[in-house]
Amino acid sequence: MATSAFRRIARWGLLASLALATLSAQEKLTVMGSVADENGAPVRDVRVTAFPAGSPDNQSAGPTQPAATSDPAGLFVLEVPAPGDYRIQAEREGFFVFTNPSVSLDAGMRLEIHMNHLKELAESVDVHFSPPVIDASQTSDTKRLDNQQILNVPYPASQDYRSAFSLMPGALLDSSGQIHFNGGYTSEINYRLNGFEVSDPATGGLNARLNVDTVQTIEWDASRFSPDEGKGSAGTVDIRTEMGDNHWRFEGTNFIPGFGIQNGVYLNHWSPRIKLSGPIKKGRAWFHNAFDTYYTVNTVSGLPSGQNRTSSFIGSDLTRLQWNVTNTQILSVSFLANIGDTNRNGLSFLSPAETTTNQRQALFLGTIKDQWMVAGGLVEFGYAQTRAYLRSSPQGDQPYVVTPFGASGNYFEDQTTRTGREEWLVNAFPAPVHAHGSHQIQIGVDVEHSGIDQTIDRHEYTTVRADGSLVRDVQFLGSPQQFKNNVEAYGYALDRWSPVANLTLEGGFRTQWDQYTGGSPFAPRLSAAWSPKWSGGARFAAGWGVFYDAINLNMLALSQEQDSISTFYGPAGAVTEGPVETRFILDPHDLRLPRFALSSFSAERKLAWGVYGKMNLISREGSRGFTFEETLVNPSTNLYTLDNIQRQRYRAAEFAARRTFLSRYEWFASYTRSESRANAVINYTVENPIFTPQAGGPLPWDAPNRFLAWGWGPVRKQWFPHFLAPVIGDTDAQILIDYRTGFPFSVTDETGDLVGPPDSRRFPSYGTVNIALERRFPFRGYMWALRVALVNVLDRANPNVVNSDIDSPQFLTYQRGQARAFNLRLRLLGKK
Repeated sequence: MATSAFRRIARWGLLASLALATLSAQEKLTVMGSVADENGAPVRDVRVTAFPAGSPDNQSAGPTQPAATSDPAGLFVLEVPAPGDYRIQAEREGFFVFTNPSVSLDAGMRLEIHMNHLKELAESVDVHFSPPVIDASQTSDTKRLDNQQILNVPYPASQDYRSAFSLMPGALLDSSGQIHFNGGYTSEINYRLNGFEVSDPATGGLNARLNVDTVQTIEWDASRFSPDEGKGSAGTVDIRTEMGDNHWRFEGTNFIPGFGIQNGVYLNHWSPRIKLSGPIKKGRAWFHNAFDTYYTVNTVSGLPSGQNRTSSFIGSDLTRLQWNVTNTQILSVSFLANIGDTNRNGLSFLSPAETTTNQRQALFLGTIKDQWMVAGGLVEFGYAQTRAYLRSSPQGDQPYVVTPFGASGNYFEDQTTRTGREEWLVNAFPAPVHAHGSHQIQIGVDVEHSGIDQTIDRHEYTTVRADGSLVRDVQFLGSPQQFKNNVEAYGYALDRWSPVANLTLEGGFRTQWDQYTGGSPFAPRLSAAWSPKWSGGARFAAGWGVFYDAINLNMLALSQEQDSISTFYGPAGAVTEGPVETRFILDPHDLRLPRFALSSFSAERKLAWGVYGKMNLISREGSRGFTFEETLVNPSTNLYTLDNIQRQRYRAAEFAARRTFLSRYEWFASYTRSESRANAVINYTVENPIFTPQAGGPLPWDAPNRFLAWGWGPVRKQWFPHFLAPVIGDTDAQILIDYRTGFPFSVTDETGDLVGPPDSRRFPSYGTVNIALERRFPFRGYMWALRVALVNVLDRANPNVVNSDIDSPQFLTYQRGQARAFNLRLRLLGKK
């Protein structure tokens, strides 16, 4: 009887539980919504949170707080406990915080949110920047810089947005000023401007210049990036620029030139920048134009007066238009033009003025994109065309001589390069699908046609000893012309699945094809993000994926390169070896695309005092990389054969802390321990044949230790006597600290051959401290901002050039880098 009674009680208890669960499920309310910017364009990755009505604005979202994240179409599905009044808050870095203190949510209602991009306003209004948000649905490791960070941190060469890349852990500028991400080559990163490919078709690097004031965000997907991201195994850098809105805006920067006093007073810096934007038709069409010019004169120590300066001028203009044709169609077009001229390029204490080259360059990029909202999703079509020109000419036709003390004569290479690219893309973001959770599906196709038309005319050069006796004579044979075309096609598909709250799984694949290497296997990518309730809001994310790099046009053009003929001489003038013909051999159809496998894990949590801490582990293992092998066929023939034999390895552990305060200030600090190595690091070139077998070692941008910190905050008036308060005014203090291990370099002998393993020596450690004060003030009805910056406060040498010839009396003589310098910046922010 007791057992029977127990069963009846259990049965009734189960029925009651099911009834309560049903009632609870019935009480829960699902609200559909969308997020758009000030111009109606969809905004992805916005964290939308519902709080009880009347809760304070500064309340943090807990792990059980109702929240949702917008998809690429700006759509989200928010589930709240029951109908009623809620405070809705939306946050995304790069935007002002959106808050609606009281919204009545009920069945059938659609929630529309309009967010404003982060920008510096001339008006004194109470706005709040979006703080760092730990989003459980964010699987990728995305490092982001918004326009306030780009404009407020006093990094060197702050007139160039590309210099800001080094503010992100894992991104390093090498000794020649080239940027490397996750230990990769410059060609292993994919650059996109407003969604279109902007990498140089020949080299894969980034040559496009923009007005730094118009850059809205720079986002680098460093690991666990989705299959929709481009063809770079080191990640994708997406540069987004501003668009006009319903207000007329005019901003100007740096109308006052700067002067130097080294070896006399001279104009050494002028970088005026102008932005103009506004409505073509309010609520429907807008334009934005950003123009800048940059003129600079650099003085190189160790060279005689009159021969120690290099100058350059470059101008850019970006025009963007957006037309909201209907409420469901957005059409946007843009045009970017770059024109530049550099005199004495490559000037250093080892390369005096006569050995340098003059360069002229131009770049033109036009784009058009049409976005349609279809059946609750988004479909976009895009087309872009790029044309680039480079002319590098020597100072004359005098014989070029390499000595133990540097070079003399005129450079031996005259180059003209024309490149172009056409890109077609289609992306589809269907409406979220609900099946055992929420699915965000995305598919797309990208087709590119690129070409290069290049002429490199080389003449003879010689190498001599300290006493002037001849060591080596190098001549060049064959046609100087190179012409190549390539067609590439990419396709991808992914599913971002959230089976339960605070857990997101992402799976997909990417495939690619080109006319030389053919098709690659499917490249799978898997990642997950989890924020368990017991973790106090922490997020754990992990991922693995396969990535294939593309082949660039410069690599293809090597099949048409000239041959070099080297003859070696003894101290008495007799021939000791040669002539030896050096030839570069490659058949693009025999090559395979380089393959990389990336694994990563990260943990992120909000700590005490509002600090966000993050730990990130990355492993990037490459195989089938392009490299040349040196083969001495016989005493008179030396071959460099391109093959897929290189293996790369990049491993890094990153630790970072970040905090925002007083609504719009922040600071950031990180430490990175990393290793960048390969089994083949010798860079064979036509210009400088090296008769040394290929060997492994650290890559030239390997920096095992790096500490990076930057931030800005207000200068408190109470720190100073009362009578100084009007002078202090609205002033911010800004700082950058960057320290890292010195980069490696190789040692050579008088013949140009390696001495010891490649990259066996290192430059001294690099370190810089930059500080600045920026004061906002009204003048004649306008708001202005004046910044005074001190670069390299400690005046460290930070050398970036070295005499690496072991037979030179000046062996291991270094040329210092940026000396201590003052910079001024004056910005017109607009009407007060």
